Amino acid sequence: MRLLTKITLNLLSISLFIFLFGMVAFYYLLRYQVDQNINFELEKCKKSINKGLNSDHTSINQDFNLNLKVLITPMIKQQSPVSFSDTLLFNKEENRYILYRQLGYIKTINNQAYFIQIFKSLEETDRLIVRIVIIMNLMMIIIIITLLIANRYSSRQDWKVFYDTIEKINNYDVDSRNPFSLNNSDIKEFSDLNRVLLKMTERIKNDYLNLKEYIENASHEIQTPLAIINSKMELLLQWGDMKEKQYKIVSDAYEASNRLSRLNKTLILLAKIENRQFPESKPVNPATMINYQLESLEDLILSKKIVVIKRLDPEVTIQMNPYLAEILLVNLIKNAVRHNVTGGDLIIELSKDRLGIANSGPQLQMDPEMLFKRFHKASAHPESLGLGLAIVQKICLLYGFKIGYSYENGTHIMHVEFSKGS
Repeated sequence: MRLLTKITLNLLSISLFIFLFGMVAFYYLLRYQVDQNINFELEKCKKSINKGLNSDHTSINQDFNLNLKVLITPMIKQQSPVSFSDTLLFNKEENRYILYRQLGYIKTINNQAYFIQIFKSLEETDRLIVRIVIIMNLMMIIIIITLLIANRYSSRQDWKVFYDTIEKINNYDVDSRNPFSLNNSDIKEFSDLNRVLLKMTERIKNDYLNLKEYIENASHEIQTPLAIINSKMELLLQWGDMKEKQYKIVSDAYEASNRLSRLNKTLILLAKIENRQFPESKPVNPATMINYQLESLEDLILSKKIVVIKRLDPEVTIQMNPYLAEILLVNLIKNAVRHNVTGGDLIIELSKDRLGIANSGPQLQMDPEMLFKRFHKASAHPESLGLGLAIVQKICLLYGFKIGYSYENGTHIMHVEFSKGS
């Protein structure tokens, strides 16, 4: 949930709670005020009635108007003292009960005690209260909605700098030549955040450039002596006066030097992939690359009597760096050929959304998750560095592909899903 939405929902929840509590309190306060006003009116009627009874007490029961009724009855038993209360009276004309506010008190006339009740209809006042409550509800709802809309618009403007910062950080490329900049904000918290992020990205970029320079220098400095060592070893191996034991020592040293050279190049390649130093992309045709790699491995395939089965869609193209595409396919195909059994099958399937490479072989004696870890090898093959599938995984991660492994019916299957939503 977005922060702005959460703030709006919290504000709405608080507003609704305050609104409901406020409307209940408002109704009872209004009801109390109306009752007080009616009580005051009944008191005035009481004075008027007492004045009339003192001058002419022959009129006992009379109606002053439609909303005001007076009932005077002789005292038969002890009545309650002066009091205000609500009561229901039946209206014959409308054939229904109507709510009245009444004042009851005792009046003595010519030594005769009378209980006088004055009734004031609450029908009109109740209607007025209902109208007032409805109007207030509508006004409060309009006010709340207006406040929510205004708050959301205002908050969106205030948080605009924050979302702009998030987008720029998300799209930040440490290898970009363009300077990294953030918009200014008059909100202190956002201004502090942008200032910290600018310092952080500057440090990250400096560290990255230093590391990149170190890797390039180390690569160059290591490759040069390795090349000299290899050339000297080749010269030693070409001498014909070495004993067999000496030849074996020089040959082992030469193989170790070659392995170290390949390891150095592979690690540098991994670092370049992780640092996204292959930005250029263009449509590549995997089918053409697969056929080329199979031709280059033809001798090894024939020596192991591997049966190659191809199901390739020649129209498939993938948008990626051609060099990385070649490395991806070379590592997958070499891995399938190298770990295949003699007389096994090599099945390569290519479609618009998927590449699958399967080879025959016994089940792995290790966790399949470890296949893509650096320096973990499924076999003790001397030429394997344990980095091929790690490079494949990094390339897939770079382009949003999904790589997976499965084992079915004596067949190892490596599959790459090209669809980024997979």
